[in-house]
Amino acid sequence: MMLAKSPIFRIRETHGRAGRTANRVVSHSEELGWTSLYAAILEESPLDAEEAPIQHPSFIYHLSRPTDVMRQVEGARKEQALIGPRRMCVTPGEASTHWKHSGTPEILQVYLRQSVYEAAVNEMYGAEASSTLIVPRFAILDPFLEQMAIATATALRERREDGLYIESLAQMIAVHLAATHSSRSKRGTIPQTAASLPSWKMRRLMEFIEVNLDGDLSLERMAAEVDISPLYLPRAFKTAFGQSPHQYVLSRRIERAKDLLRSTADPVVEIALACGFSSQSHLSNWFVRQVGLSPAVYRKQG
Repeated sequence: MMLAKSPIFRIRETHGRAGRTANRVVSHSEELGWTSLYAAILEESPLDAEEAPIQHPSFIYHLSRPTDVMRQVEGARKEQALIGPRRMCVTPGEASTHWKHSGTPEILQVYLRQSVYEAAVNEMYGAEASSTLIVPRFAILDPFLEQMAIATATALRERREDGLYIESLAQMIAVHLAATHSSRSKRGTIPQTAASLPSWKMRRLMEFIEVNLDGDLSLERMAAEVDISPLYLPRAFKTAFGQSPHQYVLSRRIERAKDLLRSTADPVVEIALACGFSSQSHLSNWFVRQVGLSPAVYRKQG
């Protein structure tokens, strides 16, 4: 599937979330010269926006900070869910879409150039793209598309410039969207949203965790908060958030420690205890493994 070289895929060809001053952009592809894809990793501020049609299909891969999200694609029913890590939303480019959330999720947003999708459809089905429309997906798990998302995020973080690798990623994404998330997809190939605890229970559990980061967050105590069995909680939690309760609590404790290291002059040992770690060395061990720096070095780097 060889395509003529396109111009750089710029922010202005997207819905512009990476350009919102309230959002913190970690990395985006315009500065790397990508042409087949536009991608950005960003920490998104609360959102309530109507996004106009732009033709290019897109998907959002949630990296961290589970968030209650509402989406309504023009002509479709309203969808709402608490979306955690590994979940993704696929959105066609040709319809207006209303998005709303009040959280601060970290997301990877990827736009696929429409011409790349059209070439995939033509090669796979010998048809025009207008006969193979992208079907909206909301809060789904899709292992293959997740692999593509992780590869895209890694390329952004490593600051890979446009080339064969990025073009290959774009083509694989296009083929997968046409095969799995289009009007030609076979019913059996469509990923389904896995069952989990009700959203209100997951929100209550998130709030409980945030308030008690410095205390006892055993499975038994968390399960009791939402009135379920401790044996059921790990599976339900992973279905909703894509990670175990232990992994989620650890990530929130590390985030709390990072905030305190940046915003206070408290001794590291006090920060460790305030974030639920048993000692300074316990915090340091996990901090290095998760962040790649010691707490002292992280603080010095601001």
